Amino acid sequence: MVSLPRVSLFVFCYQQADFIEQAVTAALAQDYSNLQIIISDDASSDDTYRIIESITAQYSGPHQLTLNRNDKNLGIGRHFIHIMDNLVDGELVVASAGDDISTPNRVSRIVEEWLAHGKPALVAHALEEINEVGHLFSGSRTVQYRIQKQPYQWPQSMALHDYLRNPFPLPYIGAALAYRRDVYMQFGTPTAKPCYEDHLMYFRALLSNGVHYFPQVLVKYRRHANNFTAKPMKPKPRVLNIPLLYQNLLSETMTFAAGNVGVFRLHQLTTQQWLDYRSAVQSGQASADEAVVATLWQILIWRHRRLLLLKGGIGEKVRVFRCDALQVLWALRYRFGNMHYLYHGDLLGADYAPALRTIVFGAGTGGERALANLSGGFHAVAVCDNNTKLHGGQFCGLPVISPVQLKQDIDTIDCIIVASTFFHEIKAKLTEDLGIPATKISRASYACITQPYPSGVTAALTTALVIPIAFIVAIALIALLILVPF
Repeated sequence: MVSLPRVSLFVFCYQQADFIEQAVTAALAQDYSNLQIIISDDASSDDTYRIIESITAQYSGPHQLTLNRNDKNLGIGRHFIHIMDNLVDGELVVASAGDDISTPNRVSRIVEEWLAHGKPALVAHALEEINEVGHLFSGSRTVQYRIQKQPYQWPQSMALHDYLRNPFPLPYIGAALAYRRDVYMQFGTPTAKPCYEDHLMYFRALLSNGVHYFPQVLVKYRRHANNFTAKPMKPKPRVLNIPLLYQNLLSETMTFAAGNVGVFRLHQLTTQQWLDYRSAVQSGQASADEAVVATLWQILIWRHRRLLLLKGGIGEKVRVFRCDALQVLWALRYRFGNMHYLYHGDLLGADYAPALRTIVFGAGTGGERALANLSGGFHAVAVCDNNTKLHGGQFCGLPVISPVQLKQDIDTIDCIIVASTFFHEIKAKLTEDLGIPATKISRASYACITQPYPSGVTAALTTALVIPIAFIVAIALIALLILVPF
């Protein structure tokens, strides 16, 4: 008889005394045999943990039971990390909140679907919404699940692109998810400590073995005034613990105005997604997709600037303005003939999200334009070309290396961007003749190698020119109104 895989079902809770009894009872009633049940309280000050102790003290069922109470409140993201790093022992992890109710067959049905579809990185299922007193209603999640497109049916690359374009709301929310433990461990403990654990695991799944969804309702998802996503009538400032990742930028704790708490939490999520994507590229799990890198880096830059301005102080505003001005000057130099590569995509000197170390293949027009148009997520360190006459020289200010030298240095390079229409011939030579891993090699888009001047700077140039012109026109109109008699 084939043994069933080990599964961990966790119920994490905080200040949910009104609902925790139903959540815990439902977890203990699961009909799956090889199951670890973790009930973890995030330092609730109400009766949540007392109720948990009362229920579990009477439990004599077959499941292994693990209780945990945090000494201090960690928040959803850090609480999730603590559970995944220290408490779970299953191959598959099923998530549950202290205010939701799982059906008795929830775990067993998830396992059936998981095994039947090749053990994907993440499994999602349908849900139904209930209110504070347990009555069913058709809310936003019910509507979403009924009419949304189903990304699990698409190729993973398409699902990833769609998620980056439309991340909110998440296609399958955390209350109805299960994920492989080894996928979490493969990327490691999230150093940015994001609060959105469902976004974290969905993104990691899209970089790993993909997602499966089946439309069976296995959880009652409770919507009430104290939901994490609910917006209080009078939000208050919050003191947030800042991850060590940002220690060179921010203090250990910071007080955020109520409207800015979400700004920082989304910054944490974007940072972690960039780090996970970079890790996937470096490990060979994914090839660097120019569009994905550009989108992620654009979001990261935008959120970083918001964080600097939110931090306050004239110094931060000057840094942002100086960076913009330097990009405009560089674009003007490039536009008028100084074809010198300058990496301009760093986070204003911050070190928490390094770019991908990149070799651009092609010392021609395509390479020249790629060096101008590639996202700041790519940091070009050299150019490679088959032309032996160019080896040892420079191209756009970067050293030109041979394919053989590229092979020798490949362990120090994250990705190779081929800036040529002869992509397939070049990739074949690099992989078949030199043994360079295919996942290291990506293709620059047609726009990237044909656009005559930096795409990312076009908007900056336009802004730099339009604002003075608009000001001059306004002054002229005012002068006309004053000087010309009617």
